[in-house]
Amino acid sequence: MSDGWRDRWSVLAPRERGMLVAGAIVVVGALLYAFLWRPLVDDLPRARAEAERAERRLASATASAGIAGSRTQAPARGPLDAAIRGALARQNLGAADATLEVAGARAALTIPSIRFATLVALIDTLARNDAVNVVDATITARVEPGAVRAELTLAR
Repeated sequence: MSDGWRDRWSVLAPRERGMLVAGAIVVVGALLYAFLWRPLVDDLPRARAEAERAERRLASATASAGIAGSRTQAPARGPLDAAIRGALARQNLGAADATLEVAGARAALTIPSIRFATLVALIDTLARNDAVNVVDATITARVEPGAVRAELTLAR
């Protein structure tokens, strides 16, 4: 302490000193409560909610990883064009309904008119059964409701 503060302190009566110490303790306690304790207590519900959300996301990710780990990629069973033609046949689409051009590891499939639901089923069948995936797609709506023109680039 500086000499001025020390002189003032020594002039005070013991009761005044006690009151100053008690007041200082109350002020320090109030500051600790306001700036440390209260923010911690107010933040606990938010922290608990975030922890619960994180645990749910972790459980979901763990379940997804387990499912993904149990899946195996369908092996390439035959030539690309045979796989595509087989999938077209499974969707009741004949050779006249689609144009197929194979160039190396990719195939260009054009279907002038197909129901959108049938197209989705065809793409799903190709991916699941033959490991043939869509690399690029242009899907254009047709005049008939639910019908589209599909231009697909497929590859394994």
